[in-house]
Amino acid sequence: MHFKYSTCNRGAFAISLLYFIAAALWIVVSDYAVGLVISNTGEAVMVGMYKGIFFVVATTLILYFLTYKFFTAMKVQYDKNLEHIAKNQEMKASLKISQSELSKYDMLLNSILNSSPDAIFAKNLDGKYILFNKGAVEVTHLGQEEAIGMDDDAVFEPKTADMIREIDKKVIANKEIITFEEATLDKNGKERIFLATKGALLDKNGEAFGVFGISRDITNQKEYERFLEESKEKFYNLSHLDTITKLPNRLHISEFLVEKCSQNTPFCLVLLDLDEFKIVNDSYGHRFGDKLLTEVSKLLEEVFDASAFIARMGGDEFAIALNQSDKSEIEKLMQKLHSRFNNPFKIEMIDIYITASSGICLYPDDAQNMEEMYQAADTAMYNAKKVEKNNFSFYDAMFKKEALTYTQMVTSLKQAVENGELELYFQPQNEPKSGNIVGIEALLRWRHQERMIPPDVFIPLAEKSGLIVEIGNFVLHSALKTVKEWRTLKILKSKIAINISARQLTHLDFIDTLKGMLKESGCEASWIELEITESSVLQNPQLVIHLLEELRAMGFHISMDDFGTGYSSLSYLKNLPIDKLKIDRSFIINITEQPKNQIIVKTIIFLAKELGIHILAEGVETKEEQGFLLQNNIDSIQGYYYSKPLPHSEMEKLLRL
Repeated sequence: MHFKYSTCNRGAFAISLLYFIAAALWIVVSDYAVGLVISNTGEAVMVGMYKGIFFVVATTLILYFLTYKFFTAMKVQYDKNLEHIAKNQEMKASLKISQSELSKYDMLLNSILNSSPDAIFAKNLDGKYILFNKGAVEVTHLGQEEAIGMDDDAVFEPKTADMIREIDKKVIANKEIITFEEATLDKNGKERIFLATKGALLDKNGEAFGVFGISRDITNQKEYERFLEESKEKFYNLSHLDTITKLPNRLHISEFLVEKCSQNTPFCLVLLDLDEFKIVNDSYGHRFGDKLLTEVSKLLEEVFDASAFIARMGGDEFAIALNQSDKSEIEKLMQKLHSRFNNPFKIEMIDIYITASSGICLYPDDAQNMEEMYQAADTAMYNAKKVEKNNFSFYDAMFKKEALTYTQMVTSLKQAVENGELELYFQPQNEPKSGNIVGIEALLRWRHQERMIPPDVFIPLAEKSGLIVEIGNFVLHSALKTVKEWRTLKILKSKIAINISARQLTHLDFIDTLKGMLKESGCEASWIELEITESSVLQNPQLVIHLLEELRAMGFHISMDDFGTGYSSLSYLKNLPIDKLKIDRSFIINITEQPKNQIIVKTIIFLAKELGIHILAEGVETKEEQGFLLQNNIDSIQGYYYSKPLPHSEMEKLLRL
C-alpha cells in the first residue's frame, strides 16, 4: 500500500512541475515575441489579452481532459468498490442464511432422531457413545447427556456388553450393515429382545471411524407371536384332536387321507363301529360311555403299530389308516382285533362286553380319493353288521350296487307317498266256530310301475330311511277315513287294526297327531285297534307302557303282533295294557307236524286266557291248522284260510254280504 501511494505522489508532482515550466515559458516567450512584433501599446494589450484567453482556453481544455480522465478512473474504481462491497454483503447475508438453514436442519435431525421410538445411537472406535437419542434413553433409562462418552460396560450387563462389542468389531472390520435379533439384559436383569441394524461409520476415504446402530424393541411383539403360536397350537388341537380319546378326529384323518391319496401308494382304510354302544350309554350314562371309548382307543393302539393312523370319527365310530394292501396281512390284523373284543372292558370295576363291526377299503383298488374311501369302507362295515356282529368285511363292488339300489328305492318310496302309489288292503279276522268277521287288519301295499312291491321289502326300507313316520301317518289317515265311511254305511261293526311302528309310536307328537286325525275324520277311538310289535316294546318298555296306557285311556284297543318272536316280553306281559295277542305265523306253519310248536301255541293261548287277553292266530292257511286252533280255543284267526288281503272295493263287497 505504501509503494502505491509514493508512486502516485511523484506522478502528480512531475505533472505540476511540467505544467509550471510550460506556463512560465509560454508567458515569457509570448511576451517577448509580442514586444518584438508589436510596438503599439494598445495592440500589444489586445494581443496580450488574446494570448491570455488562449492560455486559459488551452489550460481549461487540458484541465478538462485531465479531470475527465481522473473522474473516469475514480468512477471505475468506485464501481469496483461498490461491486466488492455488494459481494461482501451478499456473502455475509448468504453466510447468515446458511447458518440459519444449518440450524434448522440440525433441529430437524434432532427432532427426527428423538421422535423415533427406535433406539438410535453411534459410537466411536473406542466404543464410546457419541450419539444417543431419546429412544435409546427409554431402553437404557440413562440421560442423553449422561450416556455420551459411556461405553457398553456402563450400560449393559457384562455378558451382553461383551456380545455387543464382538458384533461391533465384526461390523467395523467388514464395513458392512447387518440386521439381526438380539436378546439383552439391562442392569436390572430384565431381558429385552431387539431387532437391531448396525453398520460402520465411514469417512470420505472409506475408513471406519465408528459404528451406528438402530434397535427396535420387539419384546411385546415376540410375546404376541408366542401367544399366537400357542393359540394356533391350541386351536389346531381343538380342531384336529378328539377331546375324549385324544386321538385325531375326522377332520385330521380326512386331511391325512387326502395327502395319502396324492402319493399314489397302496394302503387301506378301516372303519370300525361299536355294536349297540347306545345301550351302554343308556344303561350307565354318557360319562361311562366316554370311558369305554377311551379304552377302545387304547385297544386299537395296542393292536396296530405306530405307523397306523388311528382316529375317532365321532360317536362310536373309529377309523384306522394302515400302510397295508395285502388282504391276507390285513385279515390277520382284523382277526386279532376282533378277537380282543371277545374280552370284557373293565370300566369302574364293571365288566362290559361289547363287539364291533369293521369295513375295509383298499386304495387304489376300491376307491380313488378320500370321499370314495369313506363311502366304500362304510358300505363294507354295514355289510359286516348284516352278516354277524363282531365281524369285518372287505369292500366289494356289489355293495355299491346294493347301496345304489337302496338309494333308488328310498327315493322311489318317497315319491310313492307324494304320487299316491300307496294304498290300503284289508284282511278279515274271523271267529273260528262261526267264520264271522270279528275284526279287520289294514295292510299297506305299494304299487310301483305296475307291479306290487312286497311289504317285507319296503317296510324295513321305510324304517331304516326314517320314512316310516310319514308313511305311518298316511296309513292312519287313510284307515280312519275308511272306518268312518264304512261305519256311516253301517256295514262295519268290528274294529279295524292299524299297525304302528316303534318309531312312529315314540315320536314326540304322535298322540297330538292321532287326536287331530280323529277329529278330522269323525272316527271314534273305540272303533280302532292299534297294533304294535313285540320288538317295539322291548326297545323302551317303560316309555311304551306309558304311551299305551295313554292310548287306552283315549278309548283305543291295543294288540301285540308277532308275539313269541322276542326273548323277554313275558317279563313285561303282566304289565302291558293290551287287549289282544297275535301268535306269529312262524308257530302256525305245519303246526300239526311240529309238536314243539303245538306246545308253544297251547301255552300262549292258555296264558292269554288266564290274563283275560283276546288271542288271535295269524297266517292260518290250511284246514288242519284251523282245526288245531279251534280245538285249543283260539279266539280268532287271520289268514288265507278265510281270505287273502283285499283292496278297498272288494273288502267293501265282502262286508256287504
